[in-house]
Amino acid sequence: NIFKLLANADSLFIPFMTLLSSCWGPGREARPSEWQLTVLLTAANLNAPYEWDVNEPVARVLGFGDERLALIRAGDLSSTKLFTDRHRLIGEMVKELVVNNEVSESTMLRAKEVLGAKVSMEVMMIHSIYGMLARIMRSAKIDFDPEIPGLIDTLKGYNARAVAEEKKYAEEDGIAFVDV
Repeated sequence: NIFKLLANADSLFIPFMTLLSSCWGPGREARPSEWQLTVLLTAANLNAPYEWDVNEPVARVLGFGDERLALIRAGDLSSTKLFTDRHRLIGEMVKELVVNNEVSESTMLRAKEVLGAKVSMEVMMIHSIYGMLARIMRSAKIDFDPEIPGLIDTLKGYNARAVAEEKKYAEEDGIAFVDV
């Protein structure tokens, strides 16, 4: 339903879809879990249930279980069994962007040091893109999509490489990965 809604602005729709699809592109440096965490935190912080609903299945395929999702929704990334220092830093960035419309200088300096300049910018851009979508969805009172049969299997196939990467990262980082 979101794409039908966005298509009403037909002159902006194709360029926007190009931008949106580049968020999933192979040139992105943010890990798939970091990208998904940014999206879910944006949805949670902006109270955008449709955005959460659409992205939760992707997060599940990338190893986010019920406990992790509940903590993200609550804004609590303190668990060292479920979140890395990188995840917590991304959480700080998203929270600051929502509350202050900017990332503080101290957080930005840490982000550049820990995440690197490219991932730091990707987080801010992904938040901004999905923040715009969240505001559109809430303003338009978008209808929820019906359940898509076989969605998890389709997402697992489409994201097979990302799932393998995330399993490796989870093992290296000592955090939980929940298979669906």
